[in-house]
Amino acid sequence: MSKQWQQIEKLLATALDEPEPAKRTLLLDRICANDPDLRAEVESLLAHDQPSQSFIESPAYTFAAELLTDELGRQLENQHIGAYKIIREIGRGGMGAVYLARRGDDAFDKQVAIKLIKRGMDTDAILRRFVMERQILAQLDHPNIARLLDGGTTPDNLPYIVMEYVDGLPITEYCDHHQLSTNERLNIFRVVCDAVQHAHQNLVVHRDLKPSNVLITRDGIPKLLDFGISKVLEAELSALPIEPTRTEFRMLTPDYASPEQLRGEKLTTTSDIYGLGVMLYELLTGVRPHRANDSGPHELARMVCEQEPAKPSRAISDFELRNSELKTSGTAEPNPNPEPEIRNPKSLRGDLDNIVLMALRKDPQRRYVSAAQLSSDIERHLTGLPVMARKDTFKYRAGKFVKRNKVGVGATVMVVLSLITGLAVAISQARIANQRRAEAERATAGAERTSRFMQSFLDYANPAWFARGKGRRDVTVREAIDDAATRIDTELADLPEVRADLHYTIGLVYSSHGDPQAYDRHMRESLDLYRQALGEEHPKVARALYYVAMSTLGTGSDPEEAGLQLRQGIAMMRKTGPDNVNLPYMLQTLASRILKRPDIDANGLAESENLILEAKTLFTRHYGNEHVATLSADMSLAQLERRRGNLKKAESMVQENIAHLRLAKDGEHGYIWSLFELGDVSRELGKVIEAETLFMQAEDAGRKHWGAEDPEFAKLAKALARARAVR
Repeated sequence: MSKQWQQIEKLLATALDEPEPAKRTLLLDRICANDPDLRAEVESLLAHDQPSQSFIESPAYTFAAELLTDELGRQLENQHIGAYKIIREIGRGGMGAVYLARRGDDAFDKQVAIKLIKRGMDTDAILRRFVMERQILAQLDHPNIARLLDGGTTPDNLPYIVMEYVDGLPITEYCDHHQLSTNERLNIFRVVCDAVQHAHQNLVVHRDLKPSNVLITRDGIPKLLDFGISKVLEAELSALPIEPTRTEFRMLTPDYASPEQLRGEKLTTTSDIYGLGVMLYELLTGVRPHRANDSGPHELARMVCEQEPAKPSRAISDFELRNSELKTSGTAEPNPNPEPEIRNPKSLRGDLDNIVLMALRKDPQRRYVSAAQLSSDIERHLTGLPVMARKDTFKYRAGKFVKRNKVGVGATVMVVLSLITGLAVAISQARIANQRRAEAERATAGAERTSRFMQSFLDYANPAWFARGKGRRDVTVREAIDDAATRIDTELADLPEVRADLHYTIGLVYSSHGDPQAYDRHMRESLDLYRQALGEEHPKVARALYYVAMSTLGTGSDPEEAGLQLRQGIAMMRKTGPDNVNLPYMLQTLASRILKRPDIDANGLAESENLILEAKTLFTRHYGNEHVATLSADMSLAQLERRRGNLKKAESMVQENIAHLRLAKDGEHGYIWSLFELGDVSRELGKVIEAETLFMQAEDAGRKHWGAEDPEFAKLAKALARARAVR
């Protein structure tokens, strides 16, 4: 680097430390009194420090260096560096440029990325940092971190790094381009967390985590790049002297930098947790947590250090509102990259809001302690488990208040807070105790009356009861159920939840007896009673909505109404009972309805697949991999492939499913229907004889298992008749 550029760099850094224009002018008057050219150059570079939001990311003096880099880039094309032939420039940063290159000898044919220091940037400090980056990459070995392949020094003593070439898109662009769902984005982000955790375990803090440094390959594999301004916590490497100058401080990206990074404080791995939090915020909402518009880097830094970001769910709502207002006013320009439809504020409320905001806390000690812990909390959210991230408690806020005002309030505030807290706890405990006592009394009374009601039902099977002349000996089960159904609403009139439970149970009995009208009547009665007893939102209300939807389908009265009831029930169950065992059955039923639509399109197939996969995850959690319910989800996935036209794949999946069902407990029902499904697939593949054989096997097995008079066998026979009629 020339002596003149050293003078420019030193003076520029000094001038940038003086924010007041008048004092900055006096400084230049004093230092540049005899060198007007030096002053003109520095003033020209200072002009770039005005409203540019990217200034901190790209220091002002690098603009001049980039003029030299353009020329260097043209000169390097088709030239050799070591064993590599430069093809073209593919990227540029604050310290250097990155070139696409190919191995230039006969050893092997491979594309690589070569990073070189820019001309005009080769100060001792930056050269040492470049060497440090090379040492850092050499010690990192992870499938999701771009690998160091080689390194060396050019003939004019500029160090270079040869890295794995990653042909991909920044993580945000990739997710938007492929319209990934929230859960898919979270799963990709967890892979990034794993790569960052690997760096931290090797005592490396990245310090510049942002979407452009996380590329996703065409195969969907994330790759973490650019450890150019990373910090090494290991004593041996961190002993390399790097001066804490103003220019060094500015080698960061303010939109993704942590508050302590912007303040120039000591950094730890939790600074990277903040960067991950910003990236996750942007992945889920499409916007960053802090946006200074045209206010400049200083305003952005103030916002990052002082303002709490909006909840991600709120940020989506605000973004949509602004877009709507712009469209209404006619001032919005067409957006070539519209926001993905999957961004829904409701999907972020609760756990995801808390997880993101915990990663973005101003105090590093209150963030996640590691990238692995952040990833684990996301996994807990994805699997429906409680997460670590919680809203601030009253105790924490009170403690912070006292700490900020300990001189003014001291012991008085502590006493008052203790009294208020103690009183609140006492009142709350008393209220809870009274509620529990009343509920226990109601439950005891209800249980006694329910027991007497059930005893009267069981008396139908008591010989002594008939011996005393109190009834007929030839009473059928159906007659006993009919009699019980007529007495529910009179004998238990003041116990709506108990009546709802009995109507629900009796409705299922009528369904098994092949009486869809009675089934529908009792299920609707149970839904009304559950709403009366439990309110509009409760797992039992959600379950009743599901069964009313099934009864509506059974009577064939209104398929559209049934679909609406089913979706309402699923939405309510996800909210009120995400671990309820009925939820996966509800999800699979909706998926099956969608798959049966004759006009199903790509969106319908995608929705159906998401529902089935969600159901399978829940079935596996409740029952394990080999339970008949989990295997039924696998069968649904096979039916999905069949609707997509992948008949060979569907055939293979059904065959595998049949093999598992043969070994599963209570797998006979699923086995029979799987035989039918395999026959249907074989028929579509043109295997007519094989299909008929499978149909006959299904029919024989169904007759043996259910009996010829059973409603389930009648349903199978009807399906077989339809399948055989299609030639």
